[in-house]
Amino acid sequence: MLKTQTSERFSVVSDVGFDSITDVDEPTILRGLQKLEGKNIALHCHPANLVKFTTELQGVASSVLLVPYDACANFSRRIEEKLNLDLVLTDGIANVEHWNISVNHVCEIPDSLADDCTVPEVPIETQWLLTTSGTTGTPKIVAHTIESLTRTTSRSSPSQPLSWGLLYDPARFAGFQVVLQAVLSNAKLIVPTPDLDFEKKIDCLVTHRCTALSATPSLWRKILMTKAAQRLDLAQITLGGEIADQRIINSLVKQFPNAEITHIFASTEAGVGFSVKDAKAGFPASWLESGVRGIDLKISDQGTLCLKNTHINQSYLGGGGTIADAQGWIDTGDLVEIENVRVLFKGRLNGAINIGGNKVIPEDIESEILKVPGVFQVAVRAKSSSIAGALVEALVVPDPEWEDNSSLAKSIKQHCKKVLPPFKVPAFVRLVKELQVGAAGKVKR
Repeated sequence: MLKTQTSERFSVVSDVGFDSITDVDEPTILRGLQKLEGKNIALHCHPANLVKFTTELQGVASSVLLVPYDACANFSRRIEEKLNLDLVLTDGIANVEHWNISVNHVCEIPDSLADDCTVPEVPIETQWLLTTSGTTGTPKIVAHTIESLTRTTSRSSPSQPLSWGLLYDPARFAGFQVVLQAVLSNAKLIVPTPDLDFEKKIDCLVTHRCTALSATPSLWRKILMTKAAQRLDLAQITLGGEIADQRIINSLVKQFPNAEITHIFASTEAGVGFSVKDAKAGFPASWLESGVRGIDLKISDQGTLCLKNTHINQSYLGGGGTIADAQGWIDTGDLVEIENVRVLFKGRLNGAINIGGNKVIPEDIESEILKVPGVFQVAVRAKSSSIAGALVEALVVPDPEWEDNSSLAKSIKQHCKKVLPPFKVPAFVRLVKELQVGAAGKVKR
């Protein structure tokens, strides 16, 4: 069982409270926690509420599907086609009008599922179901247990307890990892409402004295651009989800000199793979031979990183195919190269764009553009051309401390012409105030 909010120190701080049960199809179904025993449940609610009730459903429900807060009707319909759900629990805050296609009950959650009732004498091994795709695509569902999700999670309570900020949706893998870390280490969890603008979310973290924060490199760059970032006092920084290049690591070291910086490699399919804490991009090449913490590593013939988790083996549900091959290897799809004694990430194999018949990895170009003085952040994508089919476009956020942006685009093109083949040189360089970031914290190209 997970520790709940009744534990000594774990708590949830949010600007949204927990609603009481209202008049629904069958309100008595939720009067006792035992009524949910063995049920297949979808949980769709405000992040703060989702956090609270995940702690109470562990060991009680047969399975719990965590539904992203912004899930649309297309997402819900496709999920229902894959799973045999007994119940959808919601809080009246998330948009759940589309959850009435085939599910028996759509009920609002009470203030506490645990009031005046007992949990099963023998806890059920609850399956936690997480989706791999965005809210509008065809979702793949991966089944985890608490053991597979928390294999590397610290359970110790430090002398100075951390206060974790949650910028991810807790229904997504990265967000659920933050939740579990906070629960198992008896920390405070700060959950800004998803509807706040980004600056106010960081203000919320500052107000509630956030000391630990997990984000993608794209989100970290966005955080560093906010005024409130100057008031954050962090002891723990976690990066994941995208390439953590040396420049963003150095920026975080400079801004938060007292923080421990951890780069986590994980995915919904593979679970938590490994972490790096030496403030260097990539990971030691020696791990390809020795493995790390029960994870074997290798580079495939396509140049992608493959993992073999010698402890846990995940699976897709609902006909989503296999995750690992016959030998147990999971191909992450992340392109890597060995440089000196490090293995560096280069981009996603399926993220390549076609430029004049040439396969181009956007991150290859981005890494070069980031070397140009005055560039703070960049996203490379294909731009349609009636003549060439597609050309390279670079969206560039100038460094806020850079005084002259008038020649920045020209400098970027000149640098790229020196170091890149012609088909990789951006035909268009556009300066923008910020880059759009998706629900998973990754930059939109």
